[in-house]
Amino acid sequence: MKVRLTRKFADLINGIDLSKAHAGETRELSDREAGILLAEGWAEYAGRSSRATARTEMPRKSPPAGRSSKKR
Repeated sequence: MKVRLTRKFADLINGIDLSKAHAGETRELSDREAGILLAEGWAEYAGRSSRATARTEMPRKSPPAGRSSKKR
């Protein structure tokens, strides 16, 4: 899963080696590692590298032309 590091205060965070990473960088991590960093606010989603992420980022469909969503 792709994540962007939002901050970095240590080289090793919860067993995840970030010694060569910098805040603002995008990294490809395992789902487990990415989940830990996301949950603790160290990172944010950064792309559609996994099917689960791609599904949540799909745009909504517009109503067909000529139809209004308002009830009359």
